[in-house]
Amino acid sequence: MFNTFAADKSYLQTKFKTPSFAAGSGVDNATVKRRILELADSMPDASHPVVKGRAFELITREIQIDVSKHDWYPAFGCYDRNDRPLSVLVQRWDREVNATRLQCRQLWDAMQKSGAGIMWKDFDHSVPDWDAVYTLGFPGLRERARQYRRQHEERGTLTPDVAAYFDGIDITYTAMLDMILRFRDFALAQRGDNPRAEAVAACLQALHDGPPQDTYQVLQLVYLFFMFGEHIDRFQVRSLGNLDRTVMPYYRRDIDSGRYSEAQIREFFAYFLMQWAGIDNYWGHPFYFGGTRADGESEINELSYLILQVYDQLGIWTPKLQLKVSPNTPQVFIDLALDMIRRGHNSIVFLCEPGMWRALKSKGFSDEEARTCFISGCYEFGALGRSNGTAAGHINMLKPLEFIFNNGLDPHSGLACGRKTGLLSELRRFEDFYQAYLMQLEGIIENIITCSTDFEKDLHIISPAQVFSATISNSLETGRDAFSNGSVHNLSAILQAGLGTAVDALMAVKELVYEMNLLSLDQLRDILANNWQGQEKLRQRVLHGRRKYGNGIAEVDALAQDIARFIGDKINGRPNSRGGIYVASAHSAKQFLDMGVKTGATPDGRLAGDEMSKNISPTMGMDRAGVTAMISSITSIDSALFPGDFPLDVMLHPTTVAGDEGLAAMRALLFTYMQRNGIAMHFNVFDASVLHDAQEHPDKYQGLQVRVCGWNVLFNNMAKKEQDAYIFRAENIRD
Repeated sequence: MFNTFAADKSYLQTKFKTPSFAAGSGVDNATVKRRILELADSMPDASHPVVKGRAFELITREIQIDVSKHDWYPAFGCYDRNDRPLSVLVQRWDREVNATRLQCRQLWDAMQKSGAGIMWKDFDHSVPDWDAVYTLGFPGLRERARQYRRQHEERGTLTPDVAAYFDGIDITYTAMLDMILRFRDFALAQRGDNPRAEAVAACLQALHDGPPQDTYQVLQLVYLFFMFGEHIDRFQVRSLGNLDRTVMPYYRRDIDSGRYSEAQIREFFAYFLMQWAGIDNYWGHPFYFGGTRADGESEINELSYLILQVYDQLGIWTPKLQLKVSPNTPQVFIDLALDMIRRGHNSIVFLCEPGMWRALKSKGFSDEEARTCFISGCYEFGALGRSNGTAAGHINMLKPLEFIFNNGLDPHSGLACGRKTGLLSELRRFEDFYQAYLMQLEGIIENIITCSTDFEKDLHIISPAQVFSATISNSLETGRDAFSNGSVHNLSAILQAGLGTAVDALMAVKELVYEMNLLSLDQLRDILANNWQGQEKLRQRVLHGRRKYGNGIAEVDALAQDIARFIGDKINGRPNSRGGIYVASAHSAKQFLDMGVKTGATPDGRLAGDEMSKNISPTMGMDRAGVTAMISSITSIDSALFPGDFPLDVMLHPTTVAGDEGLAAMRALLFTYMQRNGIAMHFNVFDASVLHDAQEHPDKYQGLQVRVCGWNVLFNNMAKKEQDAYIFRAENIRD
């Protein structure tokens, strides 16, 4: 059964791309989707939790399945996360909510079309209480939910809505247990051809009967929960948890008892990690390492090293790895991760515990909630088992400039969706222009909050989170959906894209118009409207100007600090429609590209449609004074203003990270950032000549990874325009 990974790897790489299922194993996605709608039509008076539960049950009973001799983990016919069967039902309910309950449709459409603010109903950031999942297992989670239902009955709080909530959970978890038996029976039927069949079947039987008892069972539990939650219930399970901490007791017991050898456990992890490499979600899929124990010592343990080594040997870029780091984190572990990064395995982000703790406690989280916080998605963090967060909307930090130059009109869409800030001739001082910028920025923030407050109140109607809710004790105590409003902390994040570029643009206006008097605002408006055509000499002068964010220049940093403070003050702590609050986030996700497409030329020399700065980082290639100066600029901003997350992207040249001195330099950068209350930091290590060669000879660089934002992609899979931006950044690296 063991020592077969090399032979099985090709199957694992294609398991979720070109799967094959036995003819009698079930029906395909298209058939299941049709039957889901037929089922929903036959239950017109049933509650959404019950209808969704029955649809979940239908999928688990009818979808194709497989238990391959090449794998330790079964295969689901609903393997394609972009074609999940329950989407047909959720999309129907979404349309109904839009038609009957949504008040902000016109404003929302205007914001989206202009690119001033991008918003969506976010079902992508659930993190189960993994400790409860491990302790209770699937049957225990169902039984706990039944106990809470009985308590509601005894208290007289079992309203029809609460009863429907518990009915949906019970139907869903019963279906999960039944599907585990379905996999078990399928495995046993393969015994003649599959040497693993009996071991897989025994594992599945154990998980049907109770919580996991060994390393293989707990990894199987995590995989099954992920598939049930993300691929069937249609909620991204946005973290596989603190795997080294949570799996360690099982690993230690297995090694001490002789149940499994270390080599066998390494193989279980190799197959486990390859599940997500096979799925290959564009955003990557995370889990995290480490943390700090109650006694102040690091959670890093021998399993931490084992998992990291297995991942390194696989050479994959997803799952993506998040490392909690503190002064107590063993240097050898940090160095192991940094060495992986400089060798090109850079799907790793460091999350600095002091900064996370400070940000969380500034928003009312307890010391214990901060210490044990989870990490999810790209860099987000929250209280384990007690909080849920959505990404409610993104602010385009450059759009206020377009609104100023056009008095509230968006030239991209032709819509009047900005504020009226008056004629340009009335902005006689830079302070006037800057106040107009803040007025336009405030308008965008208010519009996003207006829209998200409207559409987030109905998340539980559109898609009840039944797999997730059963893991959250406060949800069960209140009888409210854990994703919508049933967690202790129900957070809605407002993210930004382009802060660094906005600072550069404002400094350019200050210099060109108000200090040097080279242009009037009207002339600058016309130049930007023409995308700098005929003004290339001036554009190059602006691009190569000295006063750029990220270079440790006090005046520039002071402007960035003021804008960041304005954002934090306008967002943080405001009530959302889910019984929680809004929080500001410095994370841009992919919007630094997508919003850039909808944004015209800007005064910093950027051309129309080009990307803008991402995260809390400078504009690509504008940090010319070296990485130490960049860290000084970024950390001059109070990271607690962005409790959603505060990520910095660092690019280094291979020569600067070579050898023991290079490793020490990388470590010093991380610790400097941590000591200055930075939160998230990740690296790209590039030589511009290599990237040029990769453009010309892609076949030679099929494994070249690029850290885009909170995830990795292959360089060959990027659009040329994106590749060019990384080449430009690499050409401008300063030590």
